[in-house]
Amino acid sequence: GGAAAPGQVDDVIELIEFRGARRVPQDTLRAMIFSKKGDKIDEDALHRDFMSLWNTGRFDDIVLEREPGRTGYIIRYVVVERRIVRSIRYEGAKSLTVSEILDRFKERRVGLSVESQYDPNKVQRAAVVLKEYLAERGRQYATVEPDLRQIPPSSMEVVFKVDEGPKVKVGAINLEGNKVFSDRAVRRAMRSLRPVGIPRSILFENLFAKTFDSTKLEQDKQMIVNFYQEKGYFTTRTGEHTVKIRDVGGKGFSIPLFYPNKPGKRADVTVPIEESRLYKLNKLNAVGMKLFRTPEAILPQVFGMKEGDIFSIAKLRKGMEQIRKLYGEFGYIDMVPEPDIQPQLGTDKIDLTINVDEGKQFFVRRIDFSGNVTTRDKVIRRELLVDEGDQYSTRLWELSLLRLNQLGYFEALKEAEAAEIKRDTRTNTVDITLKVKERGKNSVQLSGGVSGISGSFVSFGYSTNNFLGLGETLGISSQLGDRIRDVTFSFTEPYLFDKPIQAGFTVYMQRFNYDQGREVSLLSGRNLIPYYQALGTQNLLNYVTNGMGFTAFASTQLKRSFARVSMTYGYDVSTVTTLSDASSNYFNFLSFQRTDGPNQLDGIRTSKVVPSYSYNTVDHPITPTRGRSLFISTTFAGTFMGGNVNMVEPTISSTYFRSGFKKGHVIGMRGLGRLISGYGGKVAPPFNRIFMGGENDIRGFDIWGISPISFIPSEASVAVLNDDGSARLQKVLQDGVETFVPVAQRIPVYQLTTTGGDTQLIGNFEYRIPIFGPVVLAAFFDAGINRISLKNQLRLNPRRVEELNSLFPQAGFNQQIPVNTETEKMRMSTGLEMQIMMPVVNAPFRFYWAYNPTIVQTFLQPPVVLDRSQFPNQQTFVNSVVQWGQATPFFERRRVFRFTISRTF
Repeated sequence: GGAAAPGQVDDVIELIEFRGARRVPQDTLRAMIFSKKGDKIDEDALHRDFMSLWNTGRFDDIVLEREPGRTGYIIRYVVVERRIVRSIRYEGAKSLTVSEILDRFKERRVGLSVESQYDPNKVQRAAVVLKEYLAERGRQYATVEPDLRQIPPSSMEVVFKVDEGPKVKVGAINLEGNKVFSDRAVRRAMRSLRPVGIPRSILFENLFAKTFDSTKLEQDKQMIVNFYQEKGYFTTRTGEHTVKIRDVGGKGFSIPLFYPNKPGKRADVTVPIEESRLYKLNKLNAVGMKLFRTPEAILPQVFGMKEGDIFSIAKLRKGMEQIRKLYGEFGYIDMVPEPDIQPQLGTDKIDLTINVDEGKQFFVRRIDFSGNVTTRDKVIRRELLVDEGDQYSTRLWELSLLRLNQLGYFEALKEAEAAEIKRDTRTNTVDITLKVKERGKNSVQLSGGVSGISGSFVSFGYSTNNFLGLGETLGISSQLGDRIRDVTFSFTEPYLFDKPIQAGFTVYMQRFNYDQGREVSLLSGRNLIPYYQALGTQNLLNYVTNGMGFTAFASTQLKRSFARVSMTYGYDVSTVTTLSDASSNYFNFLSFQRTDGPNQLDGIRTSKVVPSYSYNTVDHPITPTRGRSLFISTTFAGTFMGGNVNMVEPTISSTYFRSGFKKGHVIGMRGLGRLISGYGGKVAPPFNRIFMGGENDIRGFDIWGISPISFIPSEASVAVLNDDGSARLQKVLQDGVETFVPVAQRIPVYQLTTTGGDTQLIGNFEYRIPIFGPVVLAAFFDAGINRISLKNQLRLNPRRVEELNSLFPQAGFNQQIPVNTETEKMRMSTGLEMQIMMPVVNAPFRFYWAYNPTIVQTFLQPPVVLDRSQFPNQQTFVNSVVQWGQATPFFERRRVFRFTISRTF
């Protein structure tokens, strides 16, 4: 047969077409409808297909057309696709950044973004959210108008035109109805809107007004209620607040920063308070508490309240947290406490009932680790206080994480994120997967400097704290320079023979070159080397000390404790090489050994033992945020152990870290005390005495620059002059030839030297503020004393005193060595330090600027021992006084800028 006539087509679908769809494929559209080619025409089915397409939200308009075909009807959907948002701009929004706006849109689930389909509802919601955000920033009068701009053929740009209007600051905060507490006390509870100032000061408590935000006002009202409830006024409420906006500024005087007096608006807030009576705890009961036999004895300790005490909501909150932790220690990790607070009507009493759903007690079935690429499982497992098969304890698990953090092998482990705990309620067991992220094993310390006076030096230190993944520590450090050369090698095994015994050793070599002219120049801040060279090298303290030795130690941790006891043995052999007559006299006759003369400068053997006790809960060795530590030790050196030095040196050091005033801020403190003394008729060797200064203790002063300065009785040679000031000459025979040589004479003198102290006290304080990423800004304050407390430990040998007095009776020398007390005063240093944690070296790179409030600025005047009668004429006397009686300037710097790689504590 031929084709059917138009009026005679079958009542079926011959073809389904879609027109106007550019972005959505035809096959996708056909999959969205239910009707197919060949189906009979059904009006309900076509309506259902129409609504299915419309509900996709892809189209602004849809027209359904039907026309006869050759064998049936052609069904055609003519669609107008919804436009795509190609760009979003915010014109006039100065108080907010684009990233802040996008974050707020994401937080509020606005759904408006670039390349999304245009939805007028989303655009209007975005405008509302943006206006609310501006109000939080004090722009209560801001207007936001969306402007839609077409971009052919099917795109558009959305522009939010923002007029921020004037910024609204908080004006007066008026409180009504408060009789128990003053306005000032209640306002202090309003943390969001109260003015910025110096807390608890009368004149400077309200310095800067904050931006007004109605949502934060509601938070502050709740804080007022909390403040009253913490004090026992449990049913206190706040009423409906009122806000009055007024214009301010633009007229009268102004003070930059403190009172700019710019035109603006203020929001005066009035908050009514309905104070209640003071409530006391009447009864404290527990329902469902089966774990403890006598809950009535435990609850007052947990909540810090007993019957008759003032009822405090703060103690209630803390007690609820404590009771969760208490149950967690016994494996009841799903325990749920619910407080039931019942005020007795007409009285000042409250009944408190704690309803407890204990849940099940859990045990540990399995402990696995992930992320430890280098570190062996056994290194982690031996630090855990919870083992497989044990009852699970939240307290022991928390302490286990602290022990792992103290190793420094991993990024900081946080209790809420470090472990995945899977419960099996059928067997009452948990599987724990500890997730760690390893830190760099290597730590590098580097510092250096160049000076025209002290020469140059480079200090380098390298250590690996997880050698081969077994936890061993291997380290090498060196300091090479014109003054000091020091090389040290160390090794520590944390678990000797897989037992909780830490053992290790250190081997070192040291060399120190002391040049009196250079040392005094460093202390005074002036180049006095030419002046001291003019005195004659034999009259100066110039010497070199060389030493080598080793230490070996063993320590063990007290069971289930953060305390450790250890014993160290050390042996050191040192030699002093004097480079001048004055140095020989200084060491030969300074009574640090019973023998006199050169034989006491060779083979100075120090054999010592050091028992020590330490307690450490600091959460991380490199980036600590909380915890405390205590270290106590006493060094004993004696001839009975094979040495020839008698010395005792007690030391105590303590650190403390806690969170600061804001999240992420850290407060750190350290205290250090040390005393050194000889015994049995001997004193400590001069090179064992205490020197301070530098980035390890008092940051604003030079390294080893803080030391008591003494005057050592000695003798020197000076030229004899004629009356006209010329050198007096005399004839001598040299190799049979008469020669004229200068005439010299010996005179008594006091020589200046940095003897070091025997008593050290140091206090350090830091407030660390994270800036971004690895960068931390720290405000610091250091203070310390280095003085000579034991005067009998710095004395001349009696034989030397007798010898000097026999040569110079009028000098009147005695055993006691004079000390300039001004150089023993306390030094203080404060400033700012930029710390940048360097992952490669695993230590902070530090720039710091220090200001020293207390410094020594004086002239070091030696005692007068010269008399005119000792000299043949006035010229020789004056010349001797100029050389040996002149005061040496001593001026410490007030400001210092320095860099280093390490930590002070």
